[in-house]
Amino acid sequence: MMEDLKPEAAYFHAVDGDRGGFLVVNMQDSSQIADIAERLFFGLNAKIELVPVMTADDLRKGLSGVQATIQRYG
Repeated sequence: MMEDLKPEAAYFHAVDGDRGGFLVVNMQDSSQIADIAERLFFGLNAKIELVPVMTADDLRKGLSGVQATIQRYG
């Protein structure tokens, strides 16, 4: 699974007696979340928590349309 996901970083630990870990995976599109999650569900019977993050460039791009949202809903 690690070979398929090719995480940029992987950290493993124990939580309340269970095995746990953090995988940092670069996605080109948020639709990839479904495939990644299903691999973990079916492959490992895992419980997962997703924490999407973005680069500074992605944030700038995302914030470029915020003024219109503020004017409409603010």
